[in-house]
Amino acid sequence: MIAGIVVVGVAAIVGVVYLQYRLKQKRIASLRAIAAGIGFQFSPADPGDVLGLDFTLLGKGDGRGVESFIVGQHDGRPVECFDYWYYDESSDSKGRRSRTYHRYTCGLLTFEATTPHLSLGRESLLSRIGNALGIDDIELEYEAFNREFRVRCDDQRFAFSLLDGQMMEWLLAASDFEAIEVIGSHVLLARHRAAPEAWPSLLTFLGALRDHVPSVVFATYPAP
Repeated sequence: MIAGIVVVGVAAIVGVVYLQYRLKQKRIASLRAIAAGIGFQFSPADPGDVLGLDFTLLGKGDGRGVESFIVGQHDGRPVECFDYWYYDESSDSKGRRSRTYHRYTCGLLTFEATTPHLSLGRESLLSRIGNALGIDDIELEYEAFNREFRVRCDDQRFAFSLLDGQMMEWLLAASDFEAIEVIGSHVLLARHRAAPEAWPSLLTFLGALRDHVPSVVFATYPAP
């Protein structure tokens, strides 16, 4: 009887692994077709060194990885989209270890500035607890924006320059992202794992984000 249970258990595990493999291959095929349709290149692995960039999100967890890149230009600007995951490891009272995975679809834009590090994310219960414990956000002059987003930045002047009235209004109306980070000449957009057909809209969003950057940012923080 025990042997039968073991066989059933192994068969179930094999079935789950095979299903995950099939779903991954289907996602890759869809992304490859979408990339070709918009004149982008598809790569199953990182064609550069995304994890080498100093974004907070890309350094989270006890382990992490990236995959399924589409790379090209949108309105003449280098952009790419990719899947990113990281996991946190934990152990129970008996020493058994487990992993909790977090999965995102990210967009990366290169633009003509050299900026301090700024992170913008949607407010949550955890971030409000952090504020109560003294982990302060930058408070901007728009209360509705402060209620919806948390902003942290190495340079408060840059935060006020980037997040002017028009930018804040536009971000409040947007729903296609969970977090945005800006550092150096790169902008990272992150949202929960998106279906392949949603990827072109992420590229459009990145282009619109660049168009909403106030001109004072490029004057004050010019590219080398």
